[in-house]
Amino acid sequence: MTAPEPHPSEPHPSEPHPSEPYHSERARRVLLAHNAPDLLYGAIVAGSVLAVASVHVEDGTSVALAAAVVTAIYWLAHVYVESVGNRYRDRDHSIHARVLDSMRDSVEVLAGATAPILVFVVARLLTADVQQAAEIALWVTVAMLIVAGAGSAYLAGVRGWRLWVEALVAGSFGMLVILLKYLLH
Repeated sequence: MTAPEPHPSEPHPSEPHPSEPYHSERARRVLLAHNAPDLLYGAIVAGSVLAVASVHVEDGTSVALAAAVVTAIYWLAHVYVESVGNRYRDRDHSIHARVLDSMRDSVEVLAGATAPILVFVVARLLTADVQQAAEIALWVTVAMLIVAGAGSAYLAGVRGWRLWVEALVAGSFGMLVILLKYLLH
């Protein structure tokens, strides 16, 4: 089944909307050049670990370290799966070359995890207890997901109530992590 063609008066989804200013097209190119989905994976993984670890551990350093280590393990697993999976398409390069390429291509997983972890650490430094710091970091993660969902929808030409729906759906993944925290508490 093929996707329906846009109405002749609407631009194709891969083309910038005529009303978009130059900075929207520039933002689209920047996001496409980076692996934006991996940024979100990193934020969700780190947020999930903060949610679970903060319920069971009172030491903020251990919670932040757990989030960083689990995210790094997730990243390494992602690198490994990409490297092995790419063997089917790339018969000419060694595993070493494919691992290095996958590491470079997916470093955004680590970058996406830094915001929730740093927010947690800063909140702890500003005297929040472990639970409060985790909640603050989780709400920042929700905000990141909403902004990413709304931003990608906007760059794809979505407007009006559909833009709000996409933003709320994106934020709902962060809300699931917050719900997880409260269910475990």
